[in-house]
Amino acid sequence: IVSELVLANRSRKSPAIAVLADKDKVEMEDEIAEKCGLLHNTRIVCRTGSPIDPAELAVVRPDAARSIIVLAPEDDDPDAHVIKTMLALTNGPERKKGKYQIVAEIRDRRNLEAARLVGKDEAQLVCTEDILSRITVQTCRQSGLSSIYTELLDFGGDEIYMKTEPSFAGKAFGETLPAYDGCSVIGILTEAGEVRLKPAMDLPLGAKDQII
Repeated sequence: IVSELVLANRSRKSPAIAVLADKDKVEMEDEIAEKCGLLHNTRIVCRTGSPIDPAELAVVRPDAARSIIVLAPEDDDPDAHVIKTMLALTNGPERKKGKYQIVAEIRDRRNLEAARLVGKDEAQLVCTEDILSRITVQTCRQSGLSSIYTELLDFGGDEIYMKTEPSFAGKAFGETLPAYDGCSVIGILTEAGEVRLKPAMDLPLGAKDQII
């Protein structure tokens, strides 16, 4: 699993990512360094252990994580491993009182229903089989779409961020479009957690809504 934490770093806070897998710690660190490159002030802490064991899961502090990603392993039954990991997270004896924010990868869409029963409203499930098929069809039908996906989803180029702007409270969404010189406004993340891309221009913004 991958847990996104915010850890105190002397005089300031720095983002940290804790990684737990049944792999060698040094091997994980080398793979991440090779694929991610420069991480700036983000710390990555790798730990060896089984994500389906609640005791070993506690090492990466899931209760302190803002979000948790559960990736399917490369084995004969990856979805079973993902579902067991979600069970260990959501039913652990020392779990936090609030809800987790979990994103889990499911390889076979036939296992989605079982995963939903386990994750309930704490997990967003990503069926890679379905998504990859849809992306393949879309990029075949729309010239240039593959370049857009690469730009948004790889580790370089443009990225997507959310930012709270109290000064926009009560204003219409259309008034936020020219507010930034170096980026483009594409939507809002409401206080209730709803993502609204390209909403109506006259949609009023709340004080705790975030600009995307």
